[in-house]
Amino acid sequence: MIRIWLGMALLSASWLLGLQYYQPANWPAGVAAIGLGVVLFSGSVVRLPDRRQGLATLIMLLPAVWFMPWPFKAAPLLISIGLVLELAPIPRRWPGPLARAAVAAGVVLLAQSLTMLAYAAQTARSHELPRPMPWLIGGVARLLGIDTAVAGNTVTMHTMRQVYPLGATWELLIDPATLCFFVGGLVVLGLMAASTLPAGKRWSWWLRSARILTVAVVAWLPIRTGLLIALLLHRSLRADPTVPLSVMNQFLSPWVHLLFLAGPVLLAVRFVRHPVAAGPTTAGGSETTDESLRARASDAGPRHSTPALALIGLAVAVFSVVVEWNPVGTRQPGRVMVVERHSTWEPTDKPYSTDWYGELASYNYSAIYRYCSQYFQMSRLPEAGKIDDATLQQCDVLVIKTPTARYSPEEVAAVVRFVEQGGGLLLVGDHTNVFKTSTYLNDVARKLGFSYRNDLLFNVASPYAQWYRPPVVPHPIVQHLPPMRFAVSCSIDPGHSRGRAVIRGTGLWSLPPEYRAANFHPEAEYRPEMRYGAFIQLWASHFGQGRVLAFTDSTIFSNFCTFQTGKAELMVAMLEWLNYRSRLDRWWVWLLVMTPPLLAAAVLLIVGLWLARARHTAWLSVLAAGILGWVVASWAVAEVQRMAMPPPEVKNPLVHVVVDRTVSDVPLSQGPDTQGEGRGYGLLEQWIPRLGYFTSRVSGPEAFSGNALVVLCPTRSVSQDFRERLVRFVAEGGRLLVVDSPDVAGSTANSLLWDFGLAVNHAVTPEGRLMLADNWPDIKLAAACEVAGGEPLAWVGETPVAARTNFGNGSVMAIGFGGLFNDENMGSHWMLEPDTEMLTQYDVLFALLRAAVTGQALVIPPPRQPQVPEAPTTKSAVGR
Repeated sequence: MIRIWLGMALLSASWLLGLQYYQPANWPAGVAAIGLGVVLFSGSVVRLPDRRQGLATLIMLLPAVWFMPWPFKAAPLLISIGLVLELAPIPRRWPGPLARAAVAAGVVLLAQSLTMLAYAAQTARSHELPRPMPWLIGGVARLLGIDTAVAGNTVTMHTMRQVYPLGATWELLIDPATLCFFVGGLVVLGLMAASTLPAGKRWSWWLRSARILTVAVVAWLPIRTGLLIALLLHRSLRADPTVPLSVMNQFLSPWVHLLFLAGPVLLAVRFVRHPVAAGPTTAGGSETTDESLRARASDAGPRHSTPALALIGLAVAVFSVVVEWNPVGTRQPGRVMVVERHSTWEPTDKPYSTDWYGELASYNYSAIYRYCSQYFQMSRLPEAGKIDDATLQQCDVLVIKTPTARYSPEEVAAVVRFVEQGGGLLLVGDHTNVFKTSTYLNDVARKLGFSYRNDLLFNVASPYAQWYRPPVVPHPIVQHLPPMRFAVSCSIDPGHSRGRAVIRGTGLWSLPPEYRAANFHPEAEYRPEMRYGAFIQLWASHFGQGRVLAFTDSTIFSNFCTFQTGKAELMVAMLEWLNYRSRLDRWWVWLLVMTPPLLAAAVLLIVGLWLARARHTAWLSVLAAGILGWVVASWAVAEVQRMAMPPPEVKNPLVHVVVDRTVSDVPLSQGPDTQGEGRGYGLLEQWIPRLGYFTSRVSGPEAFSGNALVVLCPTRSVSQDFRERLVRFVAEGGRLLVVDSPDVAGSTANSLLWDFGLAVNHAVTPEGRLMLADNWPDIKLAAACEVAGGEPLAWVGETPVAARTNFGNGSVMAIGFGGLFNDENMGSHWMLEPDTEMLTQYDVLFALLRAAVTGQALVIPPPRQPQVPEAPTTKSAVGR
């Protein structure tokens, strides 16, 4: 038994290693933990189906192995491996124990996967323990001799070093590893009873053993909490007093959680007994032999029931559809109104242009507003406008973003009536209640049943680098979304609203506002008051006949990062979902429609289980039928939702400039930050939308989906297929701009240019003054590459360093002085207020970009002087 409980501990901790739940996913360690757990399970006793049922079970499991993501697919994969070992004609004894171990571990992992999903869903809604459980934690601390006080969900402990306001959370008292150990233990006890005991004794033994395990785990939880608190204080007292204290990382370590599973392992070994088989045993006297298991699997009567399995699969499929399906409905006209009233932060009404720079020019929503105008009828409610019933009748979707002043009760009531009568409402907030945005948004949100928390979410791996990837069955809003990176956000408290978490992030921790900072932004450090684990970052709910979305990271739609991968797509998808209506949006209609299928599914499941039991169908086949039902239903739901809400059609197209990521891997900006220590080209990419274009980062065949393709300092090999597609793209009217620089090692620019009669010569790198026309701009270059062929556009001395040529219906431009436009030479940050010299450099870039994208002649702008900078705000005091 000790080997099985040790294996259970490894399987339980593998979720914290394989998932990005507390720490970044460490799949090698997760796989190793699962593998070692299977080895330790080799002493388990599991009754496997005969060859016929085993083959049918294996076939039913294969779709799950294909469909489920890692590490969730480890469960059906292990069961399948176990069945293959059992079915394979291997004339040795070792496959039998290993097959049973793999099956047992797979079943345990399957139960634990459901546990992890439920745990994340619940704790994302609220991490706080209900009363009186915080007092239990406080009592444990007092028993350890710690001076402790409990206030709400904070257990404050006094030490010589500092006062610790420790959060009384579910994660502190009942961590996911211990919960998975408990659930997995119940499953193993069931497997033992079913495979070892006669039918009349199984249920009673399982209940008795389950009670013992429950008491053991429940008794361990306060002991575990006390040990964690003691370890926290011990580490803080031993820490170097000359360096900042950082001891809360122990709560995020998978290895600490694995270590603390030693308690329930020892308790289970001591108090939970292995069932004694009534038949033949092994030499040890406690384990059933292979021959006995095969005999038990050959009970009298039919051993396979297709109708039973079909009913079970159908029942699970119906349950899955009810849980996962998000009715899309019918599209509305698409009238979107953005509220500028009482919202002076991130306005939409001043264009992102070549004449306006600094913080306010980039912390601005004009680019995303213009982008959305391709798909919707966009309008604004200006500061002087009124939020009332008459005004709101002019739109289908209302956008309230980052308000900086309070709306009147009458205005709030009008918004609530708008939603109740079938309108769509998008609320966009940000971290820590900066500018009191959450306070003003909550005046509306609380009327709808949820609220914005006054916190800030950091990513555990890298505080400002949280990536989001949609799940296998995504909400319609994120079903077409590529991987997207957040800046920093707050979280949503869903309260009593009826809705779903569209984006639920894990691997996060939150801190309250730092009111000593001008922008309320706390330092990214682990503190006792932090909450950690899962959080809701996009909440979708229904109210009356309407729909509501609450998003928590306004920064990603600002001009400086809105065209980074996934961000503009998310905004359009949110507006598109809000622009649909369904009769099922009303809770009573949904309940009326869904109740009959749920009741029918319950009946089908009961009948299926009864038939399976009556006909002695293998339990593993029953489980596989349920898994297959879930896979088929989930795949169908995802496909139906994709068809019901496809990407909206472009009605008013803008010029689309693609920044290639197939052959170019130069560093581009991530969030508000440039990358590559000044050698990246993030600012060049950000400056393209100042010309009224929009950009996207694309690789592969989709790189040719825009009007123009920009390739920055390519170094990757260029495939023949890519070259052929590129030639067709230009011949059919596309525009190509290739930017190269003397400092690029291993440039592959010529692989792109030769087909068009152009070439970049890295062997000729003249130094001198850059000239385009009429002695302009007269900028000194340390080096540039000669560009041969085509019509020269720029020179250093007598050497052409930029040229263009027409090809078919399109054109190609090559620039050999790209280093002039890297982040370091462009000013290093988008908040820069440029001087005259920098403005001239920007104008060179804009002139070349216009000529490259439009195919028209190069236009030299008139000289200009820098404008007086506008008054800065405090939002970007730390660059966030």
